[in-house]
Amino acid sequence: MKKNTISAMNRHKTILSVILAVVSIVYVLPVLAVVLNSFKQNTYVKTDTFALPMGEMSAGFSNFVKGMTFGNYPFVNSVLYSVLITVLSTFLILLCTSMAAWYIERVNSLFCKAVYFLCVFSMVVPFQMVMFPLSKTADKLHLNTPWTIPVVYLGSVPGLQSSCL
Repeated sequence: MKKNTISAMNRHKTILSVILAVVSIVYVLPVLAVVLNSFKQNTYVKTDTFALPMGEMSAGFSNFVKGMTFGNYPFVNSVLYSVLITVLSTFLILLCTSMAAWYIERVNSLFCKAVYFLCVFSMVVPFQMVMFPLSKTADKLHLNTPWTIPVVYLGSVPGLQSSCL
């Protein structure tokens, strides 16, 4: 009786492993297609999407070089701006939300209760409902530089949610 149970469990594990392997392959195939197409010239990406990049359709690493150096913001600048925005945003959000949470917790007033309930309510509102109008307002006020984006992020709901409760 015990051998049947162990063999049944092994069979179920094998079936589950095969199913998960197939699902993993299905998820990886589009990524593989993008990687293969990154080595092709643009005209062949549109016509021979699933062909291997060989012969005249191969672009080599020229697409990667172009991606690193093309436009107003080359790759290195984009990475540096991303790091700057992330560090400044994290610092500002932690500082401001910690101070706000301390004040809301320590001061027992109607204003603090209202702000607290706004923080709780903001967890129900989808992120996009706040971020889209906020980004439009930031664009209108020309607050879309690497130095001002962290200030805009202070207006986003997730920063307040982390320390209001």
